[in-house]
Amino acid sequence: MNKRERDSLKNEIAMKDVLTKRIGKWSKYSLLTALLFGAIAVWGFTGMHDSFLEVSDSVRNVLKWIGLIVAVPAGIFSLCSFLSYRNSKKHVLSLIDHLQGKA
Repeated sequence: MNKRERDSLKNEIAMKDVLTKRIGKWSKYSLLTALLFGAIAVWGFTGMHDSFLEVSDSVRNVLKWIGLIVAVPAGIFSLCSFLSYRNSKKHVLSLIDHLQGKA
C-alpha cells in the first residue's frame, strides 16, 4: 500500500468507528425505550392497582396500547441496531487488520 491509500484507509476507519459508536448508543437507547414502554404495557394489561397511584380504567387502556405500539417497534429496532453494531465492529477490526498488513 502506498501512503495515499493508507491515509485513505485511516480516514475510513476513523469515520466508521464514529458511526459504530453512534449505532451502539442508538442500540442502548432503543433497548431502554422498549423496556420502559414494555413495562407500561404489562402494567396496563395486567390491571395492577397501586395504592399510591390512582389511574382510571380509560387512561390505563390508552397507556397499555401506547406502550405496546411503541415497545414492539423499539424492540425490533433495538435488535436490528445491535446486529448492525456487532457487524460494524467486526468490519472496523478487519479494516484495522488490513491496515496493519495482517490480512
